Amino acid sequence: EVKIFGDNRETLDGLAGQLEPLVAAVPGVVDLVGVQRGNPEVTWEIDPIAAGRMGLTVEQISSQASSAWLGEVATHLRLLDRAVPVRVRYDDASRFDPERLAQMLVRGADGKTVPLAALGRAIQSSGQSILTRENLRQMALLTARLEGRDLGSAVADIKTRLAGFKLPVGYTIEVGGQYESQRSAFRELLMVLCIAAALVFTILVFQFRAIVPAAVILMAAPLSFAGAFLLLWVTGTELNVSSAMGLILLVGLVVKNGIVMMDYAHRLHEKGAGLADAVNEAAQVRLRPILMTTLCTLFGLLPLALGLGAGAEIQKPLALAVIGGLGFSTLITLYAVPAVYAALRRGKT
Repeated sequence: EVKIFGDNRETLDGLAGQLEPLVAAVPGVVDLVGVQRGNPEVTWEIDPIAAGRMGLTVEQISSQASSAWLGEVATHLRLLDRAVPVRVRYDDASRFDPERLAQMLVRGADGKTVPLAALGRAIQSSGQSILTRENLRQMALLTARLEGRDLGSAVADIKTRLAGFKLPVGYTIEVGGQYESQRSAFRELLMVLCIAAALVFTILVFQFRAIVPAAVILMAAPLSFAGAFLLLWVTGTELNVSSAMGLILLVGLVVKNGIVMMDYAHRLHEKGAGLADAVNEAAQVRLRPILMTTLCTLFGLLPLALGLGAGAEIQKPLALAVIGGLGFSTLITLYAVPAVYAALRRGKT
């Protein structure tokens, strides 16, 4: 959605008409719908003086015209189970032809008839455009959908074209629709990601009763995002809300392998082993359970990542993000986490 905000309805319609070709020229934009304008209409203006000569008022002439054009229920057709109203009116050929409408006979107070054209004149015009407001601001709306292109790049092209468009003072343009919904969703997911990381870090601190091992283990989570992004890029999958949820899941899934290894390393260190030796042995001993738990998770998500089953396509980005991130985090947990932890604790053993 491209929203144009301003105070004057006619100015908004004009700006929308100028922006339509700019937006339509963006590759991937299809089914563009501009401002919904009113249909052509004919308004009759009755001369009160001419109506008075017939002994009628403007309202009485309007009532006769309404009866002729829209009809009146004259009687009911009674069936076995219901009564069907019978509406009497002019035929469609006369009702939809302004010239023939002008020949409609109006009956005066004395019973004489004259054509409607003798009592007034027809004014042809277009109906008013649909009035749209958002947050009490009047706006003109352009809507379209995308085909064969991702939302982010398409919106970037649209914004580039809109940047060179000069607006009158007091008028603004915003891009909304799915783009705004996506931005709002990503902002909320980012907040959820931060909260999840904070909660996991708190649990790790209570587990190890120290900040350094908790921070080192949690470090594997953001580093694992590289594997998730890589797999999404290789498979041509967009970074959307579903894949972003997969990144949030990685925060909890990745640290479990670090907990398994570092907890064993701390036990060995408490028994008298050197820190470097304890970390090295823990990585070797815990290699098998770490690989087993990781492979179980990966193979469990594999059908979803392949898009098998009803509705699997919706959560496919989530599965791909988890598989890529979890696979890459295994290497980080087995090599990077022990090395960084041993380097930070060097000289304190």
